[in-house]
Amino acid sequence: MPTDAYRHVRDAAGGHAERAWDVLATVTYGVASALRARGYYAPAWTAAQESERAAAHIGGVAPIAAAAFAQGQIMLSRPGALPAALATTTETAEKIAADVRTVGEVETFGMLHLQGSIVEATLGGDLEPHLTEAAEQAARLADARSSTSVARNESFGPANVTLWRMSAAMERREPGQVLALAPTLSPADLPNDGRRAQYFVETGRAYAMKKNYQDSLYALLRAEHAAPQRVRTMAPVRELVGHMMRSARRDLTTGDLGRLAQRVGVVPT
Repeated sequence: MPTDAYRHVRDAAGGHAERAWDVLATVTYGVASALRARGYYAPAWTAAQESERAAAHIGGVAPIAAAAFAQGQIMLSRPGALPAALATTTETAEKIAADVRTVGEVETFGMLHLQGSIVEATLGGDLEPHLTEAAEQAARLADARSSTSVARNESFGPANVTLWRMSAAMERREPGQVLALAPTLSPADLPNDGRRAQYFVETGRAYAMKKNYQDSLYALLRAEHAAPQRVRTMAPVRELVGHMMRSARRDLTTGDLGRLAQRVGVVPT
C-alpha cells in the first residue's frame, strides 16, 4: 500500500497532488500503527517518519497530528523515551491548535492530548490539562466542519476520553478512581471491540490491585470475549494473569483462571 500510494504521489498532477500526499500520509500512519502493535518498532518508526514527511505537503493539520500521534505511540514503547514522546505530542498540539476546525482535525488533535495525558501520568506529571482539553475537543465534534483530509481518528469522542482517564488512573496506581469511573461509561458507547476490551482490561487491573481476583477474572474474560486475539497478546494481561496464578485461591487457578492462563501463554497448554 505505501508503494502504490507513493506511486500516485509521483504520477499526480495539478490539484490531485495534495490529495495523493494526503492518502500517502494516512496509509503510512496506518502501517506505522499496525507495525507498532505487533512489536516491530524500527519499521514502525520509519513508516511514521514517512507519514510526517507526507503531511508536510498538505494544507490541513489532521495528517500532521496523526503522524505525531504515531511517533508518540512508538516512543511510549521504548525505554527512556517518555520525555521525547511527551515533547513530540505537546509541541505538535501547540503548533496546530489554532488551525483545528474540521472533524478529522478535532479527532486527531484530541487524540494527541489523550496521549499526552498517559505520558504525564506515567511520568508523574499533571495530566488534567490534557484531559480537559480532550473533553472540550470531544464536545466540538458535533459542530465541526466536514473533513477535507482522509486522515481521521474515529475512535475519538466523549466515551474514549473517559476510557483514557481510566487508563491514566491505572498508570498512577489509583484503582479506586478506575472503579469509580467505570460505571459512568457504557462499553457499548465505545467505538470498537478493541476499545471495549481495553475498558474491561483496565477494570480487571483495578480489581486485581485491590486483591479482588474473582471480579478481576470476570472483567478479563469479558475483555477476551470482546477482542480475543488482541487481549491474549497484551503484555499487561499476561502480567496480570501470571500474578493472579501466583496469588489467587486454588479454586480460581484450577478453573477459569487456569484456562485463561493457557490461552494467553502464561502456562503451557
